[in-house]
Amino acid sequence: MRKLSFFLIILAFPIYLWSQTNNNVSVDTLANSSLLGEVTDTVPDINFFETDELLPITLKYDITSFIRNKSKGEYLDAELTINYKDLPPVTKNIRIKARGNFRRGQCYFPPIYLNFKTDPIQNSGLKGMKKVKIVTHCSNSKSNQKYILKEYLAYKLFNVLSDNSFRVHLLDISYIDTGKKNKNYEAFGFIIEPIELVAKRNNSVLVDPMFVRGTDIKNESANQVALFEYMIANTDWRFKSGHNVKYIKSLNEITDKVIAVPYDFDFSGFVDAYYSFPQEWTNIKDVKERVYLGYCRKNEEEYLKVMTTFLEKKQVIKETINSFEYLDEKEKKSLINFLEDFFNELTYSDYFLRILKNQCRTDF
Repeated sequence: MRKLSFFLIILAFPIYLWSQTNNNVSVDTLANSSLLGEVTDTVPDINFFETDELLPITLKYDITSFIRNKSKGEYLDAELTINYKDLPPVTKNIRIKARGNFRRGQCYFPPIYLNFKTDPIQNSGLKGMKKVKIVTHCSNSKSNQKYILKEYLAYKLFNVLSDNSFRVHLLDISYIDTGKKNKNYEAFGFIIEPIELVAKRNNSVLVDPMFVRGTDIKNESANQVALFEYMIANTDWRFKSGHNVKYIKSLNEITDKVIAVPYDFDFSGFVDAYYSFPQEWTNIKDVKERVYLGYCRKNEEEYLKVMTTFLEKKQVIKETINSFEYLDEKEKKSLINFLEDFFNELTYSDYFLRILKNQCRTDF
């Protein structure tokens, strides 16, 4: 049965890739492209995800039209300018559209896709990528800036634990409105490494979550993801159906097991966004409460192994937060204290094992 399951995954994989590249074609909402300037051919020879340096970019588009049509998921013509160090600015004609099931409906500035299909990026870590995710501020209030920065840090914390993770790069985004209101904005955001690059970097292939069952996920990977989500107090994820989890399969070994790669942490207690709430598959009342949503394990050694890994990474995790210059000391101290509660639980292994056994899931 396992061999048959593995065969079906491999058989379906090319079909999955074809479906991704032949997705629904949306209609542009901005017909007048004369507002956009000329475009340079290439970008500098840089890798966006191998440096933590703040990257200034400019997005020029009709912000009014974008906000008015965000719920439709329609593409809008835009101009992206990358301002990398002292090099001449690089400009690309792109298309953008709002993304995210919840934030697209609730946020004034929802997260966006940058589509480079008509003007591909060359000579960079994003070469060959047609769509890239940008996480933006939800609204123009100052408090929303800290939510962006804390979600960015959540991604960085999982980077500490695993290479099978989405890398991110912090952005200083200048929004230039080409519409009638002519309102300009500046805010933090961050770019997320495309899953295709995550897979390539780890010599893996993508696997459609529809083909993945709990027993198909490597125990070590599933335990690590579940404990990380517990650490940041996030309930907005599920292994089942791949809710805020992607799956990749390593080509370095002969296996029918997949690796879980989590994303979207804005509903976590670690971020504590004003719009977040616990998910319906839990019984907690506050997003800052922790609940373990991982699978039950018969062997306690599996739990103890992943607990030890987190304890070994404790200082690096804390230093990742303390060294982050764009959050003030008060916010960083609050985050450290929040995680300290988690690490204190880990040190009492017998007590924590009882928590995991009582809260773990058999089908999640």
